[in-house]
Parts: sequence; C-alpha cells; structure tokens
Amino acid sequence: MFVKCIKLSVLASLLLSSSLFSNDGFDEDEFSSDELIEVVKIEKKDDLTIYGSLTGSADYSYQDKHTISSSKLSTNIKLEYVLDESNKIKTTFKAYKDNQTNKDNDQYVDFNELILESTFSNGIDTKFGRQIVVWGKSDNIRITDILNPMDNTRPGMVDIEDLRLGRAMTKLDYYINNNWAVSGILLHENRYSLMPELGSDYYMPLPIPNAPSNSIANTGIALSANANFEGQDIAFYYSNQYIDNTNYKSNMIGTAYNKVIDSFLIKTELAYFDNYDTSLVDSKIDSLIGLEYNGIDEGSISIEIANKDDEIQYAVRYTQSFFNQTLDLTTLYSGFGKELDGGGFLRAWFEYDIDDSFSTEFGVISYQGGTKTNFELIKNNDRLFTSLKYSF
Repeated sequence: MFVKCIKLSVLASLLLSSSLFSNDGFDEDEFSSDELIEVVKIEKKDDLTIYGSLTGSADYSYQDKHTISSSKLSTNIKLEYVLDESNKIKTTFKAYKDNQTNKDNDQYVDFNELILESTFSNGIDTKFGRQIVVWGKSDNIRITDILNPMDNTRPGMVDIEDLRLGRAMTKLDYYINNNWAVSGILLHENRYSLMPELGSDYYMPLPIPNAPSNSIANTGIALSANANFEGQDIAFYYSNQYIDNTNYKSNMIGTAYNKVIDSFLIKTELAYFDNYDTSLVDSKIDSLIGLEYNGIDEGSISIEIANKDDEIQYAVRYTQSFFNQTLDLTTLYSGFGKELDGGGFLRAWFEYDIDDSFSTEFGVISYQGGTKTNFELIKNNDRLFTSLKYSF
C-alpha cells in the first residue's frame, strides 16, 4: 500500500510539471525561431601557389639599322610554399632567350629571389636568401635605393621596379607598433649591376671591375627605420657596402619623406656617401625632390629633379587609363644636365588587357645624345617595341 502511494505521488508530480511548462511561454515553435545555427564552411588554403607570365617581345630599330634588333621569349615564374603557420618559401625564377642574335649574352637564367620567411609572435619577421629590398620614394631616379643591383643591359627600355636584381641577405624586421618598423640587414652577396656586353646595340666600352668575393670580411650591413602616419611617411637609412660596379666600400646615411596634400604627393630623398670615389671626390651628397599630381581622372603626372653625382637629372612621367582601366598610356622623359644637354630618352607606350590572361604592349623610345658618353654612344638606337604576355 505504501509503494502504491509513492507511485501515485510521482505520477501526479509529473503531470503537474508538464502542465506548468506548457503554459510558461517556452513552446517548441519559439525555440526554433529564436535559435539559428549558422554553418560556415572554411576552405583550406593551398600550401603551394604558382603564378607568373610567359612573354614574347620584339624590337625594331627604325633609325640606324632598320631591322629587327631583338626577338625574345621570356618567362617570370613566382612560387610560394607554406611550410607551416610561421614559415614559408618564396622564389622568383627569370629566364629569356633572344632568337634574333647568336651572341654569348642572348640568354639568361636566374633565381632572382629565393627566400625563407619566418614570422614570430613578438613582432619580429626574418627573411633569409636572395631578395629585393626597396629603399626610397622615387619611381624614376635612384638616390637611397642602393641595396640591389640593376639590369642595365637595355637603358631606358624598362622601369626601375622591373630592373632590380636579387641579392643574398639576412633581413630582420621588428614592428614596434602600427607606425614604426625597424630593419637590420646583412648583405652576404656582392652582386653588381648587369651592363651591356660586347655585341649589344647598347655596348659601352667602360671598365667594370669584378665583384668582391662573398666572404665574411666583405659582408655589408644595412639598417632602416620606417614610420607611416596619416598622409605622410618617413624613413631613415644606413649602409656600409661596396658601391655598385666599383672596388671600394662606402658608408651611406640617408632619409626619404613623402607628404600628401590634397591631390598632390611631395617626395624627397637625401643621401650622404663617404669614401665614394677617392680618384674623383672623397664624398658626395645626392638629393631629390618630386611632385606628383593625382587629380586627373584616371591619370597622374609627376616631375622629379635630382642632384646626383654633382649632375642634375630630370624625370617627367604621365599616365592615363582608358576603357575601365583596360588600356594604360604612359610617357616618361628622363634627361641629364642643368640645361638638358647631357642626354636622355623619351619613351611612350600603351598596355592593353585583352582579357584576364592576355595583355599586349606597344611603344617607342627615342634617345638623345649629349655630354654624357653613355647616351652619346646610343643616340641612334631609337626603336619600336611590342610584346604579348600570357599571365597564369
């Protein structure tokens, strides 16, 4: 009898509880409408990324030889492989073959970049290997941008950003906050700029010494501090290394500053070199000031004036885009001498994006002779140039 009473009591409690919960506002429909569960699919990024281009190009000398002076096939392949969350490998492979000539310098193969990048949680990044480090603010004249050699085999034909040659370095970056970054660099490789060789239309019979050996004693050092603020940025540089295509070392102390004012961008650079060339000058100061106007619809114009090696250099660039930025027109003039009597060149070209993969280029370059020997020797090298590029 006692057990039966307990069973009846439990059953009554369950019925009472069911009645209470059915009237407290928490019904099944309200739970299903208020609680939404969103399922997000996260796709894993590929560890290996490969992209690049294959380009066919040709030059026609219309003033001197009236012939096709170059017919080149070139490739530029970039590869990035992620080892883990903190480490990755980057490489840039460049090669070309000129089918128009049979000279020893008609082909080129090079790993322009081969870098191991590591990132640490304390604001420190490291890069080891052959790499490109850009100093300075100018797009057309090098003042403080001295760490990487250049490919000068075709003067005036290619912009500076595509001429830099990689150099073996160890680079450590420390990010202090959102504004400042400090870098220390060991320059292991003494690599000099490529110059036109015998047989080239641009050959210049100038004495060029061999680069020093890549020993510990010949290792260069470089330091930089960069700060970015709203509408302006500033950088400070120091290096101790062999001067490009010379056999002596020099200390360089430099700075660069940019300032945005409405549609104008002001650029300045200043560099001091000691022991620059004891046979000519013991030291030198190079400087640059530039002004870029971006108030043109889909275009810009800039002028830069530099005092480099005690010689005035001018650079004027105009760019304009058409047809939803599928056609870009660029004109660049670079001249030397206070009265532009040193020589220079005028290059004008357009680039057209046929689709996402193919683009074409067509242009003309005219050289001006003058008091500078290198321009006087190539004053008749005016030419038309064209290319077709496939990007992948």
